[in-house]
Amino acid sequence: MAPIAEKAAPNSFVALIPVPWGLSSGPMLGEVHGETWLEVADYEVIALASDAAYPGQGQVRFEHGPAAQIIIEEPIEQLVSMAAMSREPFTAVEAVLLKEHAAIWRVTMLTEREHCLETARRFARIVSTFVEAGAPGVFLPFSLEMHSPGFIKQQAVDLEQLPAVVNLFVAAWNQDKWMMTRGLTVFGLPELETLVDEGLNAAYFCLMDVASAMIAQQDAYPPGSRLQIGPKLYQVAAGPLGPRDEKVPICGAFGVLSIATA
Repeated sequence: MAPIAEKAAPNSFVALIPVPWGLSSGPMLGEVHGETWLEVADYEVIALASDAAYPGQGQVRFEHGPAAQIIIEEPIEQLVSMAAMSREPFTAVEAVLLKEHAAIWRVTMLTEREHCLETARRFARIVSTFVEAGAPGVFLPFSLEMHSPGFIKQQAVDLEQLPAVVNLFVAAWNQDKWMMTRGLTVFGLPELETLVDEGLNAAYFCLMDVASAMIAQQDAYPPGSRLQIGPKLYQVAAGPLGPRDEKVPICGAFGVLSIATA
């Protein structure tokens, strides 16, 4: 089973969470969520087959707002090798737990552009709850990133800070002298690209600055816009002008914007 075979809508937050527990862990997750975030959340799951850790399905329901959907599936061996690419290294114990995970809990939450930041923060609280309860990692198929528990906990310290949300859900990759984002699509926004002409770090921070601004305003810049980023002026153009994202075709479902020096 390939971990990137995701059929959710483009504007859906999706996490594949390897877990060491079975289907009876819903109440435990609800307790951890309440203790961690001081809000009521019901993690309800049911088995679709008897005497098995999977398949199953359920929901994470809140007092107000939309619920998250849960599908419980068989373990995914490929996730073990992806741990090496995590931004924050896995500990030796986490690596063992990841290798021996009993099932995958696939959590999905649909969003709308005008509520994308609120949904992102709620989804971050959910994945943080899994980590606090003992999940050894979180894989985000829309950004092709495997996050370690340490990274999740680090970003979840203050989710009201926009950089924490951006760090969790938006990534960047480079190919053929171009750098492109992954993750803005789930916010209902265009992905971004820029030519790497002043180094990888400059390209990365340029894209992340623009991505953060679009998430904060919950809207994209129209082509032709001129942006001041630090001391430099940039121009926004309709893309893609660089390579397409073949690994995650869902990226760019709401378009691509090309950022270039004005």
